[in-house]
Amino acid sequence: MIKTIYACVLFLTILAPAHAQQLSCQQDYPKIIAPDLQRLGQDLKNNDYSFMQQKTHPSLINYVGGPENYQKLLKYAQNMFAESKLEIQKVESNPPLYSYIVDQEEICFVPKTITMKVAGKTVKAPPSFMVAIRSQHSHQWTYLDGSGLQKNPKMLFILFPNFPKNVKVPF
Repeated sequence: MIKTIYACVLFLTILAPAHAQQLSCQQDYPKIIAPDLQRLGQDLKNNDYSFMQQKTHPSLINYVGGPENYQKLLKYAQNMFAESKLEIQKVESNPPLYSYIVDQEEICFVPKTITMKVAGKTVKAPPSFMVAIRSQHSHQWTYLDGSGLQKNPKMLFILFPNFPKNVKVPF
């Protein structure tokens, strides 16, 4: 009898952390993440940054000094983009590559490609990714553009200090 109780307790001890750290990026991709990223791409194409402001992960907003500074940064980017002769034609994403549990959040890397028109020529930007992040207690996803992390991979560990150090950013 004691062995049975011990086995049940051991089973529940093993099962509980696995359940608490359930990954949902793959299953949320088609119904939540892909539509969000499609809208972000469409809004970028239309030079509208309002949805981006709502869906940016708080770690970046805090890093730049809070919501007011982030708003200024978005306005600056919006003006720079409007002045450039760059035209976003299409932003496409693919199902996530990797998922990690960091503290109380799930973090996954979602490949993306951007097709744009530069000086009258249609070109594809080098492969990049979006970082999708959700609290373990929610299916509300927020995002970070991974292209900046490609240039400065250490930023991932600044924004998420407990992210596994042996992980390399995609691409």
